[in-house]
Amino acid sequence: MFMQAWRTVTGELRTQRACRRRSTPTFLFADLVGYTALTEAAGDTAAADLAREFRRTMCALSRDHGARQVKSMGDGVMIWIGDAGDAVSLAAETLERVGTRSDLLPVRIGVHTGPAVRRGGDWYGSAVNVAARLADQAKPNEALVSEATWATARCEFTKPVDAPHELVLRGLDRRVAAWRLA
Repeated sequence: MFMQAWRTVTGELRTQRACRRRSTPTFLFADLVGYTALTEAAGDTAAADLAREFRRTMCALSRDHGARQVKSMGDGVMIWIGDAGDAVSLAAETLERVGTRSDLLPVRIGVHTGPAVRRGGDWYGSAVNVAARLADQAKPNEALVSEATWATARCEFTKPVDAPHELVLRGLDRRVAAWRLA
């Protein structure tokens, strides 16, 4: 019990140090498509088991990309990444590793880079909201990566599906340009 608490405290301290080193974080939201319908069709236990496997998979992928899972919301996760290039790489690998699994549902992802405020273990601000809204608009097994993230990441290793799209996101007064990965 003590060791688990110690690991939690030291992990939190590492996260705080990493957050201070990076002035502009990137946020990734990933959400399973069709989770509500699955819950209705298969029941709460089966849906909870699927959500748990999704969360476990996303935790492992996050660690591999130097990211931290901020929280899970049932069938969705919010992830903080200190490097925009790592965030795009994480999005692409999530599409490959989660989107192709027969035991999980399709996934949709939103990624955005921008300033945010950390309070306790959570993040707040426009950058967080934009990432969440991009995930809302993504199609099954698609990631929408904001132009701010794309420009910061200099993503030569991952090719977008097409040119950026100007999107109207719920609650925002401005359009957001985003690249699609599928």
